[in-house]
Amino acid sequence: MAESSSDERRDYYRINDRVGFNFTICVDEDEVPSEANFALEIPDEFQLINHLIHIDMENSSLLHSIQDASPDVSRYLKVINSKIDALARHMVVTGLTDEIKTREVTLSAGGISFESSDPISLDRILRTQMILYPSCSGILTYGKVVRCEPIKKGKDALYDIAMEYIRIHETDRDALVRHVLQLQSTYLRQKK
Repeated sequence: MAESSSDERRDYYRINDRVGFNFTICVDEDEVPSEANFALEIPDEFQLINHLIHIDMENSSLLHSIQDASPDVSRYLKVINSKIDALARHMVVTGLTDEIKTREVTLSAGGISFESSDPISLDRILRTQMILYPSCSGILTYGKVVRCEPIKKGKDALYDIAMEYIRIHETDRDALVRHVLQLQSTYLRQKK
């Protein structure tokens, strides 16, 4: 688990994306859990899908070896794995649909920005939950608001809110880095 400074935040690539996202405003900084308690807050759905993703990463070299020795067995295992992934993704998405809605954000491994119909004071602490698509990786963070700028005024006012993470598991930060790089790679391939 790590805390990030604003200098570190600038070290990460940013990308516009659609993710499952929700946030709550914390009353004060005392609501940010200790490192030990932070792990206890992670929803079961997030833990399940993140564990399956970790298993896939650990087993990728083994699957390549099986592919070389027995292509049919390898294809069968990939189909079984796809079924398990589909079930897990379904559980994550349906288990959290009341809480988490898909929306446009600007995402990086150091923070996130999003639009809000309400202004949020600088230095306020937010608790966020994200689901990255298509992997359905679930990420829980706490962060500090570093920007709140009006985009549109009047009855339908909108604000651009930027938050830097102050509590995030390093494995989740790594997942964000991989996700952003994959999206950039896909975007560059599509541009060609």
